[in-house]
Amino acid sequence: AITEALEQEGVDVVFGLPGNPAHLLEDLEDHSNIRFVLMRDEPSAVYAAYAHARLTRKPAVCFSNPGPGITNLVTGLLEASSGSLPVIALCNGVVENHDGMGAFQELDAQALMRPVSKWSMRVTDTRKTSWVMQRAFSIAQNGRPGAVFVELPTDLALLPADIPAYVPCLGRHRTQASVDVLEAAAERIAAARRPALVCGSGAYWSDAGEAIVRLAHTAGISLFTTPGGRGTVAETDPLFHGLTGLYFTELGKQRFLDADLVISVGSRMEAFSTGSWTLLPEQADYIQIDIDAETIGMNWRPDVALVGDARLVVEELADRVEARVDAKTVQSRITAWSTERRQHIERARADAFQPHTPIRPRHVVAAANRVFGDDTILMKENGGSDLWCYYWPYYSVLQADDCVPMGEQTAMGVGIIGSIGAKLACPDKQVLCISGDAAMFMAMKELATAAELGLGITWVVLNNHALGWVQYNQLLKQRSYFGTGFRQNADLVAIAGAQGCAAWRVTDPGELEAVLQQARDSNAEGQPALVDVEIAAHDYHPHFVDVHRRKIGE
Repeated sequence: AITEALEQEGVDVVFGLPGNPAHLLEDLEDHSNIRFVLMRDEPSAVYAAYAHARLTRKPAVCFSNPGPGITNLVTGLLEASSGSLPVIALCNGVVENHDGMGAFQELDAQALMRPVSKWSMRVTDTRKTSWVMQRAFSIAQNGRPGAVFVELPTDLALLPADIPAYVPCLGRHRTQASVDVLEAAAERIAAARRPALVCGSGAYWSDAGEAIVRLAHTAGISLFTTPGGRGTVAETDPLFHGLTGLYFTELGKQRFLDADLVISVGSRMEAFSTGSWTLLPEQADYIQIDIDAETIGMNWRPDVALVGDARLVVEELADRVEARVDAKTVQSRITAWSTERRQHIERARADAFQPHTPIRPRHVVAAANRVFGDDTILMKENGGSDLWCYYWPYYSVLQADDCVPMGEQTAMGVGIIGSIGAKLACPDKQVLCISGDAAMFMAMKELATAAELGLGITWVVLNNHALGWVQYNQLLKQRSYFGTGFRQNADLVAIAGAQGCAAWRVTDPGELEAVLQQARDSNAEGQPALVDVEIAAHDYHPHFVDVHRRKIGE
């Protein structure tokens, strides 16, 4: 019954780790064309599903087993719910007829999963199986998307049962804001002289990018994204000015803080996206667009609130604004902003490629962007070393959709392992993950999975032999590097090679682009690659430095 549900909902791959093949695997093999991807560890299954859900904009499925198999799902499901992604976790539960009696691997999985999921359900009546699966798919992808957990006791799973035929869920429901608030929002947008629009993860999920670009060019609006909204629009657009909050670059921060109107699309404007609410233009009016009414006014009270699907709302706004604006005034604004933007990009690129030994992280991400170019999915990671790939235009996402960021939980290893789900979701795209060494050591077990599957993925490791971001706080306080650095450094190139990957270590900036090209060539042949780059320690963007110095009162 579960396999039938997966097939009818259009699931083409399940990521997981089996306990007994009689649970799910045999049914997938005998009764479906669904691919089962065997991961090395349960958390990896959720991370791969996370990236797959992001890129396909459909629920993705992972599978695990009782006890520690369930606890190992928690971090990934927390990240999926945080990142507003529909990941459905299926699991064998402890046997129903011995539940509460000290059964093997006994666990109150429902209590564990409720804080990290939108819905958690244990099937105790097999006749409800089809209904439970239908609800799982509906809840995961509607409203603000998120994780769902379904537990099926192992003894019930192997019993004959009279289960109704599966009827697919109704899919995604798109709702529209009311006419009065659409009119009010359109009036404010048309009247604004320095408007800014922030794309959150909801804008990406709704596939609102084309509508947002149209509205921006109709009204002359500078475009930004939160980390979660990155990929909503191509960052080559002349109105794009980078990320918000911690990831402001000079021009973006100036443009945003000078805005007289801010429009957020599918963002809760949480701490990371706003510098803990210290980087908001105090003089600006605020329009909030979100499908989840509960997020309205959660952090910043809007002057106009539009509850509805991001794409539908923005399309309607673009129509209404077009009749209200003066095209010549808008074009003049766009021309002036585009000139400043071009100069900003030229300065950043000149800065990025200045020769420096040890190699600076900004050089690595800019070189990777140049070598891999178009049709490359950027897999984000977490930690200090990879920060430069967040600072546009050092790395620029060249096509809409081509970015998988983490949620605000920022669990390390999600991007490295999620690259597998990304490549399976988009086999015709290149997949590039930029990581620090600490995150790589947390996730290296799955390099062999990528090699076994013949997936052309490149991981670029910015290696500073430390938990760099954590250590930087010690540097600012003039403390010793206690508990933040690694004195015994394993050979990443040897480990990657032993798992079937092509691998190189780079210490000379003059060799970097040639090695990146070799990695790309290996990917084209179906071989994953790892490039371990020895980087300069604590080389951070000026805005990042300023934020952290202000935190400690310097």
